[in-house]
Amino acid sequence: MRPHFLLVLAAIRLSAATPPPESQPLSPLDAMKKLQIRAGYGVELVAAEPLTIDPVAIDWDTAGRLWVVEMADYPLGMDGNGKAGGRVRVLDDTDGDGRYDKSTLFADGLNFPNGVLAWRDGVIITAAPDILFLRDTDGDGRADQREVLVTGLLEGNQQLRANGLRWGLDNWVYCAAGGHHGNYGADTRLRSNRAGIDVAVGSRDFRFRPDTGALEPESGPSQFGRNRDDWGHWFGTQNSRPLWHYVLADRYLRRNPHVPAPDPTRQVVVPLNPKVWPASPPEKRFHSFNQSGHFTSACAGMIYRDELLFPRGERHAFTCEPFHNLVQHNVVTDDATSFAAHRAPGEETSEFFSSEDRWCRPVMTRTGPDGALWVVDMYRYMIEHPQFLTDAGKAELLPHYRLGDDKGRIYRLFPVGAKLRTPPRLADMDTATLVHALDSPNEWQRDKAHQLLLWRADKAARDPLATLARESANPLARLHALCVLDGLDALAPELVVHALADPHPGVRENALRLAENRGTPEVIAASVKLVDDADAKVRLRLACTLGEWKDASAGEALARLALKDRADSFTLAAVMSSAVPHARALSNAGIDALSDPLIRLALGLDDRDSLATLLAPIVTSVDSRFTVAQMEGFGRFLEMTNGTDRAGFGTAILAFARTLLGDEAQPTAQRAAAAGLLARDPTKRADLLKVLPRWLAPSQPGDLQRAAVRALGATGDSSVPATLLEGWPAFTPGTRAVAIDVLLAREPWAFALLDSGNAPALDGTQRGRLQKHSSPRVRTLAGKIFKAAGTRAAVVAKFQPALKLAGDGARGREVFTKLCVACHKLGDAGNEVGPNLASVVEHPPEKLLLNILDPNADVQPGFYAYFCQLADSTELYGLMASETGTSITFKLADGTQRPVLRKDIKSLRSANASLMPEGLEAAMTPQDLADLIGFLRTGGKGKKSGMRELAPAKAAR
Repeated sequence: MRPHFLLVLAAIRLSAATPPPESQPLSPLDAMKKLQIRAGYGVELVAAEPLTIDPVAIDWDTAGRLWVVEMADYPLGMDGNGKAGGRVRVLDDTDGDGRYDKSTLFADGLNFPNGVLAWRDGVIITAAPDILFLRDTDGDGRADQREVLVTGLLEGNQQLRANGLRWGLDNWVYCAAGGHHGNYGADTRLRSNRAGIDVAVGSRDFRFRPDTGALEPESGPSQFGRNRDDWGHWFGTQNSRPLWHYVLADRYLRRNPHVPAPDPTRQVVVPLNPKVWPASPPEKRFHSFNQSGHFTSACAGMIYRDELLFPRGERHAFTCEPFHNLVQHNVVTDDATSFAAHRAPGEETSEFFSSEDRWCRPVMTRTGPDGALWVVDMYRYMIEHPQFLTDAGKAELLPHYRLGDDKGRIYRLFPVGAKLRTPPRLADMDTATLVHALDSPNEWQRDKAHQLLLWRADKAARDPLATLARESANPLARLHALCVLDGLDALAPELVVHALADPHPGVRENALRLAENRGTPEVIAASVKLVDDADAKVRLRLACTLGEWKDASAGEALARLALKDRADSFTLAAVMSSAVPHARALSNAGIDALSDPLIRLALGLDDRDSLATLLAPIVTSVDSRFTVAQMEGFGRFLEMTNGTDRAGFGTAILAFARTLLGDEAQPTAQRAAAAGLLARDPTKRADLLKVLPRWLAPSQPGDLQRAAVRALGATGDSSVPATLLEGWPAFTPGTRAVAIDVLLAREPWAFALLDSGNAPALDGTQRGRLQKHSSPRVRTLAGKIFKAAGTRAAVVAKFQPALKLAGDGARGREVFTKLCVACHKLGDAGNEVGPNLASVVEHPPEKLLLNILDPNADVQPGFYAYFCQLADSTELYGLMASETGTSITFKLADGTQRPVLRKDIKSLRSANASLMPEGLEAAMTPQDLADLIGFLRTGGKGKKSGMRELAPAKAAR
């Protein structure tokens, strides 16, 4: 933090010479006049300074009071050096007019607090590194008791810290891990003080029980906000991703340590960085150059949970975009096991909530107890964090960075003419009335009544709850009654059986979850009937639930599900999460789509019978011949076993493959498959190493050359680098590209490539990989060979003349194809490894120049490169795309994804740098750079334009 502090002090000293901000804060009433709200809806101000200042999160307690978390210490602390100053306030509406008129400071001095949940007689707060429980025990309105429930949360950038705190139907509290995507590491642990346990969470979200301290990892991470719909489907958000669905829960995926799991999320609002329609003029941007005019600070994505704004049964999502001063609305619809989204009619080119006032910073929306949509406006001049600013940006903006730290607003939106609900005082209700309160369309009323019933633990609630679960016409009331009974440990199996036949799919889906620890014969029999349920999400849940039982009927149902929904990747992943107790039933079912995962599982379980069943279609010949698919399939089997075939499954197929090697009359595809198979059999490698070098001759077909290179790499033999480098001069570009990938996969081979004098053939990404390599000798040699032209600042200064040159988009396309297409996508061209470049047209050329020449000046979460060394010493290099309890999925430099089991990882190390390499200037002249910038700023259309024509008018800061 010290460098930031010194910069702040320097900025203060220069403040007399610093120009004032171009816009001034508006009073709450004047700010209201700048709001643009969807037609047919109205907006009211329910709280503003001095009642609340710097609000970032809100929640209501059972008495209807509003708890507000204020991050007053954002961004660098009260003193610019990290001094804590966050607050919690309680707002009361004493005259009942729907607007707050009393503010009580409950707690202060908190460390950048950002999440809140009213709990029992106090409040739970996220304030990294801790989750705190604050109570007022003497009745003076101030917290006098502070308990650390959980500790170990990552600190660092305040925009990336754990937050959220949302109540789940399963009676757990869920927490978003923050935006440290891939930065936690596999050994990061949280400490639950009440339970006295340490739990490894990695970079995942988590859930905990505040009363007992139980804590578990969950799929994630979400950056700011982890919210659910009425039926328990969870959604997350991160900067350029306004809303995704957690399709698969981590607690299911980690049951199977033998098979890597896929990314458990699905993007709902697509594409990445979707367009936004701000009402305010564009601000000057200092980072995320590829996202101007698009989502760049998406946060607090949520599902509206009432029927005041929209008809019952519909799903409507809201995501805040504070940089662009707006809240976007999307209609969410069912799409098989997940969801899809589209813009609402009439909002195609506008937003549900937006402001012409650039100080308006919506950071959270909630469904209020009155049914309205509540919007939390932090109201700051700047919302960007110094970590994401260039040095020039820091110097320009930091003198004004805390402007607005004495302001804050909270609004509510509702249909014009609608009557807002009067929130009941749940805390004053008796048990019977509280049970009846579950029969409400309002999120707050149901969830808080649910919690109160659990806290009271009144046995008198059991019969009314059971009656409500059976007889209520409201499926949400039936659902909450079941979940409360579950929390009270009073849910009878016969009531679960009744719920499994409920007419509403959301109730059936949750009934399956509730059935998991009530596996009586009657419950299992009722559950397996749902194999033929019409709802895909019910079937997905069944695929997860069946893994909790060892009953044979559960295994049979799981196999039927796999066959029925074999086209859905999430259902197949759920099936594999449940497969450990049902490996035999799945192996006998002949599920082609699960052949490899089931083979891996059979190996992990040492289940020889299942393995023989699964391999039979692969090793059974037709007329003494084997297909390419069979040879490739058995090759994958040998890869899983490190070349071991103790039972002799492959005797015939390996013998057949050997006959193909020297038979030039055989099709190239057959010979290539044979080489790939034999390369994985250590008993045949000596013969293979004699044959394959002949396939590298220029006279051989290109496909056969490349197959030989890959097969040589698969052998892992120490002679491979010499063999490939001997044939290097005659390799075509396609064969050379495959050879480079093979040589970079192992440390000695990468060193040999560098030492051979062939390093000039490497592209920028490959050079950057070697310069950041985990091996000191590789890094040192790469540094000598790829000497930088100077410091990044010197390089940027050297290329400043490019900004005065006219850029030719047509020539810029050629530069893009040569230098950028490997990692960036623009239109239909390229790989989406790094950020998509579709929207750079709105960014100043100065910032484009900086990001091209100094890519590590602004590395966004999720785009840090990683080295992963596997148990066989091969090395992966790429981004950490997702993480589960048993596996990590990497996005490699070619855009492909590779899931890896944790047990197969020998070491994992962050490069602490962007995947995008430094040194691109070595392949460019200033004119090339001007052409590239011109091409990018035309959105890839390639028309000719000068920098002055492309530069925007003076932008607001």
